[in-house]
Amino acid sequence: MIQVEVVSPQGLLYTGEVESVNVPTVEGEVGILENHMYLMTLLKPGLVYFNGDDRNGIVVTYGILDVTPKKVLILTEEGYKLGELPPESKLREEFERAIKQQATAQTMEELKEWEKTAEKARTLLEIIEKYG
Repeated sequence: MIQVEVVSPQGLLYTGEVESVNVPTVEGEVGILENHMYLMTLLKPGLVYFNGDDRNGIVVTYGILDVTPKKVLILTEEGYKLGELPPESKLREEFERAIKQQATAQTMEELKEWEKTAEKARTLLEIIEKYG
């Protein structure tokens, strides 16, 4: 068993011991078991799920994944229990606005920020579509 904590600025979203945890990262989805090698990487928006059950998990956005052989710490900018995501209409509006803003971005930093916003909204919409 491996200890997992998912934390956002709003507080602790999940804590518990699990057999396995799958986490979306910039390198792809990472499956983690007890005694995993040390790892620190960046999160990307997606679903964190436990024990191979993708119907019961935590939706995360950007942040940091810190893995030790006995503990997984997920620090996310935003996190939601599956089924408690923002309304679909709000996410669609956010996505459409981000796409429009990308076209008028004045700097690379602005462009990257709007790309991140669009990716987050698109991913959350895909999760709503898949899991309801």
